[in-house]
Amino acid sequence: MSIGFQKNLSKGTSGSLGDQVRDHLRIRILGHEWEAGGKIPGEFELAEQYGVARVTIRTALRSLETQGLIDIRHGSGAYIADFGDSVRAGLQELRSITQTIREMGHKAEMATRSSEVRKATASEAKDLQIDEGSDVLHIERSITADGSVVVFSYDTFNIAELTPSVMKRMSKGSVFTALDSIRKHPVRARAEIHAISSKEVGWGRDRPRSGLYLQLRQVHYLRNGKPIFTGDTYFVEGKFQFIIHRTV
Repeated sequence: MSIGFQKNLSKGTSGSLGDQVRDHLRIRILGHEWEAGGKIPGEFELAEQYGVARVTIRTALRSLETQGLIDIRHGSGAYIADFGDSVRAGLQELRSITQTIREMGHKAEMATRSSEVRKATASEAKDLQIDEGSDVLHIERSITADGSVVVFSYDTFNIAELTPSVMKRMSKGSVFTALDSIRKHPVRARAEIHAISSKEVGWGRDRPRSGLYLQLRQVHYLRNGKPIFTGDTYFVEGKFQFIIHRTV
């Protein structure tokens, strides 16, 4: 049974089709076409609906499982996860936070507290593989979901890899989008995760009184192995859920 979705898909690689199917299924899930715990159509039926191969459907479903939107039970099918109202993301995903927030059906906004070129500290220089005291771009900002702050970020960039226009764009919008414009999108990151309590993190009236955060300390690398930026991202406790899929 075809329900006409395939007419909106752009023919290209199976990967691009898989992304389009994933995005459309995400819209259907967030639109509550199926209730939490409910089973979605099987691979064969979805392949007919979208006019694509079952392997494309399988790729899309695995991506949705990684993001924590569905649970795939082998031999049974895929079921809608009960993810509540919080923003949910796969911890292994390397993608824009604002994009993740929007894909979960929330309104994402970003506010820059400061953006300045300064000298690299010893730890920043080590992460970025540059000399201590080299010029770096340091940006501090907050990210909101539906008007509520969910993230405070402190990022430091190796400006040798950037252009002035990209530095300006990064201070006002998505880092990943700006880096995409010069084909400098990170392909991997080394990350450490810590649960912390701190009154020094964050700013303004939206700083949580509890001072509880999940700290994600990361160094992002280009395809050639060079680090392009390092930083600390603080996710407000209870506002952001991370999913880790473990298998045998």
